[in-house]
Amino acid sequence: MTNAERMRSEMTRYTGTPRDFDFFAGRWNIRNRRLKHRNVGSDDWDEFEASQTAWIMLGGVANVDEFDCPARGFKGMSMRTLDLKTHQWSIYWINSTSGRLLNPVIGGFNGTHGLFFGDEMDADVPIISRFEWLVHPSTPTWKQSYSWDGGATWEVNWIMNLTRV
Repeated sequence: MTNAERMRSEMTRYTGTPRDFDFFAGRWNIRNRRLKHRNVGSDDWDEFEASQTAWIMLGGVANVDEFDCPARGFKGMSMRTLDLKTHQWSIYWINSTSGRLLNPVIGGFNGTHGLFFGDEMDADVPIISRFEWLVHPSTPTWKQSYSWDGGATWEVNWIMNLTRV
């Protein structure tokens, strides 16, 4: 069992249901704060604007978004799918700089709080990636955190504050 699988097995209160991401449909302006240097105790953030458009598909068991960041010269896309048997969401990411589909983070929601975990590599070091959604109809927040110690500690490295257009 990987570290991310262990973390997910402990999240019995976090499940997925169709339409969990309905709040996300539409157009958004985003204020991004991304940590400039990870895993070194830095508090130096890069702040930039972006926009995003999201679409709900297949009756709510899938959705796609396009992230546009001219300020940093890239675009990205997320695809989310709900496994109706396990009641878990899988979130996949791809961006225009690598064109590579990353491993998913998997998880669900407990009310308006979403948690998703996945195994990833950071500079050839295995890590756990955590996505966190704080749902609000007009101003949701998304956070990405990494753990280099199997989930004992977490470093938030990207925060997106969204505002509906």
